[in-house]
Amino acid sequence: MERPMPRFYFDVTDTGDRLRDEEGLDLASVELARRQALAALGDMAKEELPDGDHREFVVEVRDGGTEPILRATLSLNVERKV
Repeated sequence: MERPMPRFYFDVTDTGDRLRDEEGLDLASVELARRQALAALGDMAKEELPDGDHREFVVEVRDGGTEPILRATLSLNVERKV
């Protein structure tokens, strides 16, 4: 009997605005969930930048519980000198 793949949920925060993932993805491992979170950060940065000088993107991965098992963050800070 084959064991079902675990489901991982990817909650996204963009500079304070949070979106909770209610669907999730079936992935074979936490490492694959980590890769998915990093890919999501890259996609968010491409789609949302350069909208402002200060942005923080966060992806928190849950495995069905309420607490994240992994957190990935990408920050943008532009300091103007002139």
